[in-house]
Amino acid sequence: MAEKVLHVRMFGGFAMYYGRDAVVLNKAGSSKSVRLLQMLLLCVKGGIPKNELLDNLYGWNDKKDIANRNKNLNNLIYRLKGQLISVGLPEDDYVEINDGMCSFKSSIPLDLDTKRFEETVTLARKLGGGGAHTVV
Repeated sequence: MAEKVLHVRMFGGFAMYYGRDAVVLNKAGSSKSVRLLQMLLLCVKGGIPKNELLDNLYGWNDKKDIANRNKNLNNLIYRLKGQLISVGLPEDDYVEINDGMCSFKSSIPLDLDTKRFEETVTLARKLGGGGAHTVV
């Protein structure tokens, strides 16, 4: 049996599919869990600094309560992991924090439209000789 792939569409509206099944975390597309997941997936290659996540999720202006913001982010990461598992994804860590960098981490094969786009742009630049070209 072929291994299921987690397909993620970021362009044209956020959507995820595990195999052929839609992955729906929350009906409110602006929930913090969904925003966290989207930021992690956009930075899947190198991760995103934890401070940047804190600023984007909990505001840039309220830096006086760092301990509370850290606790809130840790709780959000824990809830996101639980949500991913509850919607049918296999048991996994999903979020990893190392040296202040947060990353999406999973043993599930991942197909991101943003990654395919970046690979296509890189290939086009190589084939085009590096000059300025208009892409239509």
